[in-house]
Amino acid sequence: MTEKLFPRGGAGSPQLSHFPPGPRPSKNLLFHAAIRAILQAMRGRAWSKRYLRGPAVAGLAGAVCSLLLAACGGASLQELDRVLRRSWQSYTRHYLSPEGRVVVPERGGDTISEAQAYALLRAVWAGDADTFGRVYAWTYAHLSRRQSHGDHLLAWRWGKGEDGAEKILDANTASDGNLDYALALLLAARRGWRPPPGLPGYAAEGARMQRDMLAKEVVTLPSGETLLAPGNWLEAAPPHLLNPSYFFPSAYRLFQRSSGEAGWGKLLASVYPALTRLSQGVGGAPGVGLFPDWVLVDAQGRFDPAPEWEGDYGWEAVRLPWRVALDRIWFGEKRAATLLQERFYPFMKQEWQTRGKILALYRLDGQPLADYESPVLYAGVLAAALALEDKDFARQMAEKILSFYHESGERAYFAAPDNYYADNWAWLGLALYHGWVRP
Repeated sequence: MTEKLFPRGGAGSPQLSHFPPGPRPSKNLLFHAAIRAILQAMRGRAWSKRYLRGPAVAGLAGAVCSLLLAACGGASLQELDRVLRRSWQSYTRHYLSPEGRVVVPERGGDTISEAQAYALLRAVWAGDADTFGRVYAWTYAHLSRRQSHGDHLLAWRWGKGEDGAEKILDANTASDGNLDYALALLLAARRGWRPPPGLPGYAAEGARMQRDMLAKEVVTLPSGETLLAPGNWLEAAPPHLLNPSYFFPSAYRLFQRSSGEAGWGKLLASVYPALTRLSQGVGGAPGVGLFPDWVLVDAQGRFDPAPEWEGDYGWEAVRLPWRVALDRIWFGEKRAATLLQERFYPFMKQEWQTRGKILALYRLDGQPLADYESPVLYAGVLAAALALEDKDFARQMAEKILSFYHESGERAYFAAPDNYYADNWAWLGLALYHGWVRP
């Protein structure tokens, strides 16, 4: 299987996900250890209590580490491994309940299917079978719609209702959560992992989810083009509301190979033509290769803005390049490379070269919508760099993501202590770079 998934010397070769050659690991580790020792010593000085309190120390640590990474030519594999493992362990302590529920501070302590799926993907790529089983057990018991709706999809939202009881607050589905969840189950089954006692096997439950996604979360246009809908709440006829960041070509490919279901092949055949049209603009307005958060598609396959839904390259769409890049990295898919190379990647490199940074949000015409940066966007650009074999730029993007990393006592996180979204996507970007994200 490895030979098929990673052709020798091709774009899908595993070594693409590793840091490029650089200084000896021990040298980088000494630099990082020295900086940590200096900052700890500064904390002990009386004058530091005035000038280097909490966030200031963490920010300085991130800035200094970023400069050292650049000076050294890249972080060592050992140091990156430490960051990934420690931040994952911190995530499981901070966000995960003992039962396996991901508590999302940004949503008032509620839980969403996306969060459970991210935890499973991170667990399988971190090799954490125990955490995987715990998250799976809670999700199966509380979010599965098998008893309430007769399918194996996940209810989107769980939390405390007005009566004070914890329960499903929205039983509709989110196809990105289902897709990521089913992918995680397939990957766990490939590793030979077994679920906790009394629960269905990972492969069996994943196969049931794949079947139900095809039945309830797919739209087919009159032309025969088949696209993933945002959930079971899809429209009966065009125009259909879509979220392109839910599209996941490599997952479609894996599901088709594992199940033999023709529906996944149809989704795979339609996704690249659709994304190519989207990269060129929406509603007649030209674009620069960026994708909208939400969009409408009519019966002829034309894309238009969706009233009352965000249509910029925002917090949803920034995930799409990472999803597309996996199809190139894992399977050598040329259409993925072409889609990224033609417009998206040149725009992002130009922004980096012109500004010295890439901002968090953009309009589809390339105009910035924010004056700050986010590791979520950098994770997508990093993935694109890996897919296009631009190792030097990939290194720069990895270093940039690492500049958002902080350690404070037992906490290790990206961007901010309670920024669940940034924590997940920064980790997924670096894990891909380190070679952990494999099928």
